[in-house]
This record gives sequence, structure tokens and C-alpha cells, in this order.
Amino acid sequence: MAMRAGVEELLALRGLVLIHPYFLGSDGVASDGLDRTARERLGRLWRVASPDTTAGEDDPLINPLAAGAPGLEALACGRVLVCVAEDDVLRDRGKAYYDRLLRTGGWRGEAEIWQARGKGHRFHLFDPCCGEAVAQDKAIGAFLNRLKTDLAPA
Repeated sequence: MAMRAGVEELLALRGLVLIHPYFLGSDGVASDGLDRTARERLGRLWRVASPDTTAGEDDPLINPLAAGAPGLEALACGRVLVCVAEDDVLRDRGKAYYDRLLRTGGWRGEAEIWQARGKGHRFHLFDPCCGEAVAQDKAIGAFLNRLKTDLAPA
């Protein structure tokens, strides 16, 4: 949605938080091998959610780094926080998105990444009081508070 807002010049967002982003792609990445069954389930979920796609997992709706996807320089915000989990099959795709943000010359924003150690996809939903979930919440809160501080009059 943040990409669409930027491409169509709908609005400018202050920031974007991606928590365990659900990005796929036909190119294999190392974290795909963490749990092949979970990775296949995520692929099947995408095929059910978007049965008419002709690009499969390289559809820009699920793979923002695919050929033909809008360039990240169109992202409609100045800051991005990407949260990933060490044992998540989607970890490396989230990291690749973060890396691309850093390398995109036309996007002039700031990007941050935060990784939960020893946790899998959506761990914070199943165990919201565990140490890593609390730490993730604190990282998100600190990111949002910096956005709020930037809005305060000088």
C-alpha cells in the first residue's frame, strides 16, 4: 500500500513498519530451507489468495523486488523499520528488502532492521509476553516515537 500511495501520489506517510513481511519469490534464498513445509504452505497460500496471477511468486504484489515491480524510490515514506525473525523462512526476503532500500538511490529515506533471535514467523502473536516479543515491541515503539518527535514543532 505504501508503494501504491507513492506511485499514485495519493499521500505521504511518515513511516512504515513491516513485521515479518510476507514476501515470496521464485528465486531460492537460504532461509527457504529452514522449514520447507512452512515455505510450501506460504507459497500455496499465495496461489489461493491470487489465483489469477500469471507471475506466481514473482508477482509484484508478493515480491516487491521482482522484475516489473515499482521501483522502491516511489515508496511514500521517509523511514522504514523491517522486523524479521531468525528462524523465519521469510527472513532473507525481509532482509533483501531492507538491503534494497539502502541501495536504492532514488529513495532518500532511512531504513532500520530488527531481528528476533531464535524465533520463527509470527512468534509474537503466539507468545506476546516472551522476551523477544517484548523487545520487538520496544523496537517498534522507539521507531514510532522517533517519527512523533520529528513532527514536534521546533
